[in-house]
Amino acid sequence: MKFIVNSDVPAEMLDMPAWIGGVPKMLRNAKIENVRLKTAYCCTPERKVIAEFEGPDKETVSSALTKINLPFTVVMEATKVD
Repeated sequence: MKFIVNSDVPAEMLDMPAWIGGVPKMLRNAKIENVRLKTAYCCTPERKVIAEFEGPDKETVSSALTKINLPFTVVMEATKVD
């Protein structure tokens, strides 16, 4: 399943692309195999990141993000519309 995650970037994270780009490694290091970052968009002036994750359910994605200390405001299940 696909999930859209909205994150507020902490002020100390100056390099937003590098910060969100480190998520796959953080997930691997935490031995989380069922949640994967697909793509992310950095909204630099607003200090926000919108990211697409794959995972089995919303609770698992939220739990994984909490475990790797990735701050997020919302996790939403999403369906692609073609």
